[in-house]
Amino acid sequence: MDKTFVIVVCAIAIIGFSASAYIFGQTDIISEFGSITDNTSAKKAEIINEVKRCINENKVGSGSVTLNSFENNFLTNIINQVENTNDPATLDRISEQIYTITACKQN
Repeated sequence: MDKTFVIVVCAIAIIGFSASAYIFGQTDIISEFGSITDNTSAKKAEIINEVKRCINENKVGSGSVTLNSFENNFLTNIINQVENTNDPATLDRISEQIYTITACKQN
């Protein structure tokens, strides 16, 4: 009885330790999902601010925009696209388009 008791206690300890290590190991992955959402939200805000900065830089004193109509419509549509996406890769692609298609200058 002494051997079986020690074996059962050891088995319970090993199973319990392994299960707790697995569970606590998974909480890091779950907490990273929140940071991915935060990073996506921050990226969205950064792109929208960059588009607004570009539009403001291309205004003359009277408030009229010096961008052509294509660029102005493109930048307006970019704001809508950024607000409607949650994919980081799409946000990166949109960010690159701002500088390749328009006269905006990257800081």
